[in-house]
Amino acid sequence: MAGQSMTLLTMLLVLGACRRVEPYAGAFDVPVAAAVLQPEVGGPFEEPVGVIANGHGGQIVQLALKQARFLTDDPTVSFLRTHQLATGDARLLTSVAIRSTTTRAVTVWAGDAAEQTLLRVPWIVDCDVAAPDYAPCDDVTGDAPVEARAYLEVLSRPQSATLSGVGIKTGWTTTETWTVTSDGESWSVRGSRSGLQPHRALPNEEFVALDRRLEFLLDGPGEAGEAFQIKTRSGLSEHNVGGSPLAISLTPDQSLLALIVHMKSDDRPALRWYDPVNRALAGDVALPTGAWPHRMSWTEDGRLLVADRDLPAAYEVDPGALAPAETHALPWPALDVATLSNESGRRLYAVPMDGLSFWLFDRDTDAPLDVNESAAGAQGVQFTTPIQGIEAMHLPYLMTEFTDDQVRRTGRSVAISLWIGDVVFAHEETGCLVQDSLGPRTLIGGGGTGSTDVNTEFAGSIAPPVLETNGASNRHVIVNSCAGIAQTEGWEVRFDQALGAWTVDGSLSGLQRNLASENQRYLSDDGSVSFTIRGGASPSRDGFSFTFAINDGVARADGDIEGDGSRDVSVPVSGDPVYFFYRVGLPGPVGDHSGDGFYPIDVRPLLLVPGAGASEVGRVDPQEALIDVGWQ
Repeated sequence: MAGQSMTLLTMLLVLGACRRVEPYAGAFDVPVAAAVLQPEVGGPFEEPVGVIANGHGGQIVQLALKQARFLTDDPTVSFLRTHQLATGDARLLTSVAIRSTTTRAVTVWAGDAAEQTLLRVPWIVDCDVAAPDYAPCDDVTGDAPVEARAYLEVLSRPQSATLSGVGIKTGWTTTETWTVTSDGESWSVRGSRSGLQPHRALPNEEFVALDRRLEFLLDGPGEAGEAFQIKTRSGLSEHNVGGSPLAISLTPDQSLLALIVHMKSDDRPALRWYDPVNRALAGDVALPTGAWPHRMSWTEDGRLLVADRDLPAAYEVDPGALAPAETHALPWPALDVATLSNESGRRLYAVPMDGLSFWLFDRDTDAPLDVNESAAGAQGVQFTTPIQGIEAMHLPYLMTEFTDDQVRRTGRSVAISLWIGDVVFAHEETGCLVQDSLGPRTLIGGGGTGSTDVNTEFAGSIAPPVLETNGASNRHVIVNSCAGIAQTEGWEVRFDQALGAWTVDGSLSGLQRNLASENQRYLSDDGSVSFTIRGGASPSRDGFSFTFAINDGVARADGDIEGDGSRDVSVPVSGDPVYFFYRVGLPGPVGDHSGDGFYPIDVRPLLLVPGAGASEVGRVDPQEALIDVGWQ
């Protein structure tokens, strides 16, 4: 018994002596940009990896995208995360790209608005070609690459105090100069890229900077005005490109970086090429006067596609070219653009700057393609919440909607991320949104109660008018089958005796211009709903009404994994989505038909979406229209 008491006491003493564990604050602080490295392109990874740039705090976080976890140093120990990439707490990261042309080195490039510079951030370093001053390579034998690690040097020491116990933390320490200044009683600590630390260094007390970027011990208060410096290094370097890189994209062969740089000189952005090998600008693309390049994507034939937020145009540029190969005239300046091509033609997808609609154009003629044939003129898909970005998905996949033969449809789509945190998908050829399993429809009981889709109000009438039923579905209202045209909303159809007709009002669509007349087919202004009112035996009177509710039938990846109506993954105010894919298969004997002991079954297209509004990142599976993984 005494032995048990002593054991318990020992355990309590040990636990009490442990450092207090701080609560987990999350890996992200306003994630604003994402990039993906596919193994088919290069690098040491067998599966795609992603990097996320945080708008605050300067951290770049690595993700194992197929395994749905943070990247780890040992795949068998999921909690041993790879050291994230630090750039400095005072940075304002805007953009990110990941480059690897071999299996021996990986470098991340990022834009910083705080210092208005392009950052080169080594991640995996090939010690055969590393800079001579990269100290971690000194202890490496052979030609093995190493993970980028932090190291330091003391540039000057205090004269009236002894400096000891200097320490740094890989994954949080970056390349910068720390200046420690005495006021005669204590020391202020400022990092050139981490900023002034919130607490001061006190004599004979260990100083620890935020996130343990730097720590040291001083045995005295120093003399007022005395200062010393410590240089910390992580291999990061800054490169002047004339301003803040707002967007970064690699050419398909990874030979050049395409940069949209907000220039210091005239307070406008320029489209520039940058050589990552020689670390030098490789020329500006000559855009029209007044152009404002905004978003970039790549065509399937290897051209850079650029949206213009000031001029009604989009541009195609050959890699490294200094003039657009083609200019597309649009009706308005564009928030974002994308493109897909197949045997039936080349399509250009564009979003106006207000973000409230999605349009298709013929990429060869720039003619708009009509998404909604039920309304006059060329139409796009309208949205009630702003679009944040679009991304063409190059691989076909099994969609959530079915053909008339009840077979799941296969095809390609354009992903559309929305401000509220949803991701929807537009069909490659039609622009209609991919449907859920039921498609656009009226709700049974949605207009009131019971087993019908329409609720009626005919007080005092013996033989009232009726809505004609549709024999195919036994519903009274036909909803436009192009998902995205009809919205999820309630409708009221009310008789106006003075007009001798019925007014039609949607809770979101508003009062319609066209009136509904009895015994004639009615079509709403945008073609979203249609119906026929059959007159009753007695005349219709003021106050007679039909009400019904519409479900838009759109397949939405909204973060509700469990299907209980609440978001398990939240990515509101999302950044531009990034497309990637991974291979699915089964292990097999070496020498099988795949040649590497792997039976391929499928190739899955997915999306990586950072959510700045919730500091969370989601992986989107379009096959199930689901944000199936969330990183926090």
